[in-house]
Amino acid sequence: MLNRKRLTMIFIALVAVALVALLGGILGQKTTRGGKEKRQEKVQRCSYDGTKLRPIYQVDAFLDDGSSPVFCSIYCATRWFKENKDKVIYFTVVDEITGQRFDSTLGYFVESDVVTIPEVKNRIHAFASKEDALTHAKQFNGKLVENPFGREFVVPKAARFGKLSIGAPLLPDSVPLRLAIFRPIFKENRLEVNVIPFKGEEAGKRLLAEGSVDGIICDLPTGLLLAKGNPSVRIIKNVLRANPYRALFALVAGEKVEYGPFAQEDGQSIALPKGVGFRFYAEHYLKSMDIPIDKVVMREVEGLAEAWDLLNRGEVSAAVLRTPYTDMALAKGMTFLADDRSLPWMSILLLKQSVIEKDFEVIKRFIFGLEQSVLALNLKPDESRALLEEQGGIPKEGRKGFPMPIFEGANAPSQDEIAPILGWLTEKGLLSQETAYQDLINSQFLPNPEDVGLAFCCR
Repeated sequence: MLNRKRLTMIFIALVAVALVALLGGILGQKTTRGGKEKRQEKVQRCSYDGTKLRPIYQVDAFLDDGSSPVFCSIYCATRWFKENKDKVIYFTVVDEITGQRFDSTLGYFVESDVVTIPEVKNRIHAFASKEDALTHAKQFNGKLVENPFGREFVVPKAARFGKLSIGAPLLPDSVPLRLAIFRPIFKENRLEVNVIPFKGEEAGKRLLAEGSVDGIICDLPTGLLLAKGNPSVRIIKNVLRANPYRALFALVAGEKVEYGPFAQEDGQSIALPKGVGFRFYAEHYLKSMDIPIDKVVMREVEGLAEAWDLLNRGEVSAAVLRTPYTDMALAKGMTFLADDRSLPWMSILLLKQSVIEKDFEVIKRFIFGLEQSVLALNLKPDESRALLEEQGGIPKEGRKGFPMPIFEGANAPSQDEIAPILGWLTEKGLLSQETAYQDLINSQFLPNPEDVGLAFCCR
């Protein structure tokens, strides 16, 4: 088992990998747009009429030949688009509130009295949030208008997109997926990825069983169990790992409960969200504290929110939590009875074996795009804070000051890391026989970190 010192080294290595990728791969794949990037840096005027660019109103187009014309305004971009509809892979616009570029198909647009570019009298404004769009409309005599670029593009045959559907829990773990859609990193990699949110382990399993998704993000114990089930799946990569400074899972006691009394008194009640992952962590923590399982009362609840509420109301002595609730508990000064800061486990992405065999190249581009998203998140975390708060499953009361996670780059669970969990699953009768490592984990899609640079839409 990995000790705390080794976990510290892993955490340092993750930061080092991100820095190497920034220095050595910042221009993206070395075989792609190196020269084009240099030319793009010199472009400071609108590709349609030569008007000087103002970054907050800039529109970028990404074309099937890899070129990227830029426009001073939505007005110029739409007029150019009328004659070039068969060339565009995607447009990005800038959110006037945050200054962040994002996929135009996800935007809300307002026509108001405010002129952004006087040279062309543009009055169309772009927002990532409908609430912000409505606020602008109310303040400046405006109205919501149809997306001027449309919601879909007629993609050239040479750039047909691969398609995937991924189930994502309503947790911070899903943010790399969501950023890759928002920016749009996946489109740059010729992918159309649909994220289907779910709440709770059983909901994720149902999506897989029903054929609604090609893969899901889940915790490692759940992933290992699913890898032995039907449909056949493989764990592809790590997503979010505990580190020496931040827990992923923890056994947390109420504010007035101390470690000593909790461990010594029988009959302590523990709120336990449903799922094999939470059960594994609960039993592992109790064992580490030398507390027999039959000496505590496990109170099973539907999900994390319910466990958190019971703990806050003092109706249980402790609860098994995971991020974001572990972070909220730490901020409130609650007692961490046991946690995984020195343990080698993480959440993971798994995919159906049938999809891997059928769409090998699509999966390769998908993982590469996901690594680009992780790189952008780790290098520029503050740029994605709004996305984390809105789509990371963080309760409103915990959003202020919530720390950005450090997502794990190109890595997959090792044999040593999965061995204790496999042993527990076998002991509980959930697994009936030993399984070879390669029948559980497929790491062949992980790119060399030095080959992963920021996607064009994130620079």
